[in-house]
Amino acid sequence: MRYFSVLVKPASSLCNMRCRYCFYYDVAENREVFSYGIMSEATAAALIERVFSSLTPPATVTFAFQGGEPTVAGLPFFEMFTSLADQKNDKGFLLQYAIQTNGLVLDRDWCKLFRAHDFLVGLSLDPGGRLHDAHRLDGKKNGTFSRVKKAARLLEETGVSYNILSTVTRQMAQHPQEAFRFYKNNGFRYIQLTPCLKALDAEENAVYDLTPRLFASFLKQFFALWYQSIAEGDYISVRIFDNLVRQFRGEPAEQCGMSGECTPQFVVEGDGSVFPCDFYVLDPYKSGNINTDTVEQIGKSAGMLQFVKDQKPRPPICEHCRFLPICGGGCRRYRDFYHEEEGYCPYADFLEAAAPALVRLANGR
Repeated sequence: MRYFSVLVKPASSLCNMRCRYCFYYDVAENREVFSYGIMSEATAAALIERVFSSLTPPATVTFAFQGGEPTVAGLPFFEMFTSLADQKNDKGFLLQYAIQTNGLVLDRDWCKLFRAHDFLVGLSLDPGGRLHDAHRLDGKKNGTFSRVKKAARLLEETGVSYNILSTVTRQMAQHPQEAFRFYKNNGFRYIQLTPCLKALDAEENAVYDLTPRLFASFLKQFFALWYQSIAEGDYISVRIFDNLVRQFRGEPAEQCGMSGECTPQFVVEGDGSVFPCDFYVLDPYKSGNINTDTVEQIGKSAGMLQFVKDQKPRPPICEHCRFLPICGGGCRRYRDFYHEEEGYCPYADFLEAAAPALVRLANGR
């Protein structure tokens, strides 16, 4: 069975929040067009038709919505999109949906749509009001923690599948125990941790950016708490750790970038422009437009080929690292951060400490 995943930005870089560390705001500022606007019905229809026509059954198609903030496109957009997908799915593809949202506008009508189409919701929530409200602000520069936590409870009450997406800032990394307790005490069972990185052209760290050694320290302590919880019979899914168990078992990671090899994605902006990676929705990598180009043409475009060509080389420290078969040198976007300090890698530092437990978990012990 073929699997085709599309990352859709129905509201481009538009957002109803002003998070201090937003990576996509930084990406948008580094291209000629900051926002490609709200996706039209015609572009949504073209996207669905192009993807479906490129596949033969059996196949699974995932439409994952991100931003900016995708809910800015409005609930009617998503009702229209899912209806069009159902109408055009005459080949019987298995359709899957996901959305990453800040949760500010979620209500029971949104949850009804999510339930009807079995959306997996990724809710952006940093662990605890103090850490969350330090950086995740609304347009009036007010904290949003209480509203986002309320959205989490609504998703739970209405039976919507969701996970918690947290950005590991410098501040959060100093409090791994507090973060883990927050997830556990609130019954959050699925967690995704994303390191907060420098802006693309930044020369110095912002107050929220991580340092390599602080990131390694956070991962080691958070992993120890996670492993202890498993030993006590209380498993919480932490995506990076789950994937590492798979890798130590000899299986491929499902999370993009964890093997160190860049496989071009299919990222569709509001006007139908296509790019190869969410981290690099930048002018040099524009790969065509879904309104005018087929999936095959986009896959062979100059932008896609340039993205593959522009891989960052691994530094010398990787060549003799025993964990190279696991991480492959790391995600391209993370490599400068990983090797900010010459002769040191935070990921290798973490894996050195976690490897014995990962081996036990991989072997089912």
